[in-house]
Amino acid sequence: MKKRLGYRYRIYPDARQARLFRQTVGCCRLVYNLCLEQRSMAYAMPSRHRLSSFDQIKELPGLKAHLPFLKDVPNHCLQQAAVDLDKAFKNFFKGHAAYPKARRKFQNESFRFPDPKQISFGEKGILLPKAGWVKLVLHRPFLGEVKNVTVSADGDHWYVAVQTEREVDEPASVLDLPDLVELGGDLGVVNALALSDGTVYDLPRMTEKEKRREANLARRVSRRSRGSKNRLRAQRDLRRFRARIVRRRRDAKHKMTTDVVSRCDVLYLEDLKLKNMTASAKGTVEEPGTNVAQKSGLNRAILDVSPGATRLQFEYKMRRRGGAVFYVNPARTSQRCAECGHVDPKNRIDRDRFECVRCGHAACADHNAGRNILHLGRKARTGGHPGMACGSNLAGGRKQEEDGSSQVAQAA
Repeated sequence: MKKRLGYRYRIYPDARQARLFRQTVGCCRLVYNLCLEQRSMAYAMPSRHRLSSFDQIKELPGLKAHLPFLKDVPNHCLQQAAVDLDKAFKNFFKGHAAYPKARRKFQNESFRFPDPKQISFGEKGILLPKAGWVKLVLHRPFLGEVKNVTVSADGDHWYVAVQTEREVDEPASVLDLPDLVELGGDLGVVNALALSDGTVYDLPRMTEKEKRREANLARRVSRRSRGSKNRLRAQRDLRRFRARIVRRRRDAKHKMTTDVVSRCDVLYLEDLKLKNMTASAKGTVEEPGTNVAQKSGLNRAILDVSPGATRLQFEYKMRRRGGAVFYVNPARTSQRCAECGHVDPKNRIDRDRFECVRCGHAACADHNAGRNILHLGRKARTGGHPGMACGSNLAGGRKQEEDGSSQVAQAA
């Protein structure tokens, strides 16, 4: 079967090329926002007329006549901005995403070249329309036929993402092997991931020194006059600092998920409702919330380890190996004893320590939860539990039985 893969490389544009990239990003943002406004106005009319990307692409020549600076950037990149908006509206009408929002400066800065005939690779790097040869660090070769190339900015760094297509064999499923290796994992805040075999993974967090550094940089931005060059320099320093933190976290997360996937064939995780877990506690004017500051700090701690991105990486990396990820209802997994099965809220002494009031079993709370997740997931999968569902990323939010039966869902 044909499969598309992406390869990301760092590029080093010169001053002229960097200015062209920045200008292209700004022009694509302008076209995207104008198309969004046009669609919103058309849909608000009594006829509720819906425009397509083809309709808006046809109007680009007229827009260039009114805004001549749009002619300085590659035309295909402007067209792809309208295509991206069309995809965003399709996801909205399908109920998969919220209503599209206008693009903002310094957020998700990228543009795409959809025609592989305009792109070449050589000893000088990569050849891009109107930019010429750009120095490229090809740290690993890409496989397959090039379909498109996306240029993106990350702080002061520039990258190209090369999407290729090639024939690959469907990985053989390992779920029926007699020596199947299974692990249960507990996603947490203190420990990013605690496995049932006792392995604990942690992700790099911002140190107190780094937090003070970020606060100082943000304070410098707020104190500069809007539109001034000093404010632009302060914003650049803040973006550079935050981009470095993000790259560090991304690298550590990929290393963690790759190591776990290489050690097991089936992985059981909690089916966490992240949207509910990170909801604000401020309430409304009529019914104000309580412990708002504490809940805000907890939300930041949860998002700091980004469990949603961790799950996505586990899913696609497991699929490549023929394995599977199953999600277990997390109800009472932190209160159940992994040795005797006794469920009692008193078993959880504090955030980090677990001690069973019946049998006296003591362990790290996250390790105990990981063993419970493994037990419940394995029992539901091998026992053919009627609540088990395949082909979905989410398990049903039904109540878990105290005897250890659980409902799990296999990641598609």
